[in-house]
Amino acid sequence: CGTGSFFAYLPDSINNNSQLYGIELDSLTGRIAQKIYPDANISVQGFETTSFQNNAFDLAIGNVPFGDYQVNDPEYKNEKFLIHDYFLAKMIDKTRSGGLVAVVTTKGTLDKKDEKVRKYLAERAELVQAVRLPNNAFKAAGTEVTTDILIFKKRDRVLKETDQLPDWVHSEPWDDEININFYFKNHPENIMGTIEKASTQYGFDITCKPS
Repeated sequence: CGTGSFFAYLPDSINNNSQLYGIELDSLTGRIAQKIYPDANISVQGFETTSFQNNAFDLAIGNVPFGDYQVNDPEYKNEKFLIHDYFLAKMIDKTRSGGLVAVVTTKGTLDKKDEKVRKYLAERAELVQAVRLPNNAFKAAGTEVTTDILIFKKRDRVLKETDQLPDWVHSEPWDDEININFYFKNHPENIMGTIEKASTQYGFDITCKPS
């Protein structure tokens, strides 16, 4: 939850009638949040060590950590999700039927060729909206990365193998070996800039240049 910025912008109609919970790994940041929001239940710990029950929350919001590594959570050990995908999966599992999950995540969640995490998410939630941000959205924080805002609505049941999955589970080649999600192919108006090829520390990839 950082220092509680999401709490700060909650409308009064939600804030006054809600039990607020926050998770922050950094000790100093978490203790600051606890002082600013003493009525909220803010825990200073890793998300993987929490013991929230599934289907417990109406709304989950987060700017999830990005990284090319996995999290040690026994509940998801067989999934082998990267940290950002793990956060999305767990947030959806902890949200009740009809509840909403809103996250900022790396574009890799939707674009990568491997559909495993998107299949997991689509079986449990509908993608209400996705917006691709320009790569300068977090420039003030010292990084230029292409990120997506994703909003999900929890399904009332997990889809079966025989159920048809939505198009956003799939990605297709944009240029050579680089993929882009079908959602943005069908909704170019939700791309806040121009998609271009760029050289990154991991090789060539696509980025969203600001207009």
